[in-house]
Amino acid sequence: MSAGFDQLLRRYENGRMTRRELLAALTAVAVAPAASAGTIAAASAAAGQPVAPLGAVKQLNHVSIFVPDVKKSTQFYQDLLGMPVLTHQDPGINLNAGAGFLGIYPAPQNATQGSINHLCLAVENFDADKVLKTLTDRGTRARIRQRGDTKELYLTDPDGISVQLQDTSYIGGSGLLGNKKP
Repeated sequence: MSAGFDQLLRRYENGRMTRRELLAALTAVAVAPAASAGTIAAASAAAGQPVAPLGAVKQLNHVSIFVPDVKKSTQFYQDLLGMPVLTHQDPGINLNAGAGFLGIYPAPQNATQGSINHLCLAVENFDADKVLKTLTDRGTRARIRQRGDTKELYLTDPDGISVQLQDTSYIGGSGLLGNKKP
C-alpha cells in the first residue's frame, strides 16, 4: 500500500494533483477499509453474528482520469515519466505505472479541465457476482458494468467517491478478469 501512497505523493509534488485531490485520494485509500470494517462490525453486532470483511485490498490497481484531450495528456505522461501503453480501451488508453496503471479517458464534451473519475482497488480471487451479492447483502449499493466479457464492479463510498473493485490481475483488458491484452 505504501507504493500507492508514494505514487499519490509524487503526483502532488509534481503539480499533477491539487492538495484537495491528494487528501481525498489518501483518505479513500487509508480510511475506506477501516470505515468498511466499522460498518461490518456494527451490522454484525446488530445481527448477533460475526461478519468477515469482504477481502483485503492488495493494491491500488489504477486511477482513471477524465481529460479534455486524451492524446495531449497521454503524450505528457509518456514524455515526462516514460509511461508505456499497457492497454487501449477506446476511447481511452491505460498507461503502465508499475504495479498499477493510469487510465486516461475523454472528459465530458464541454470540460476545460481534467478530473479524477474513480479509483480501483484490487482484491485476490475476485468474482464480480459473488462480491456484488456480498455487498448487496450488507446493504451497500453496487453495480456491475459489462465491458465485453469483463465484469467491472463499481460502488460509491460514503463521501461520493466512485470506487471500482477488481482482481489483482486486472489491466483494463479483455477476458473474465480484464487481465488479457486485447
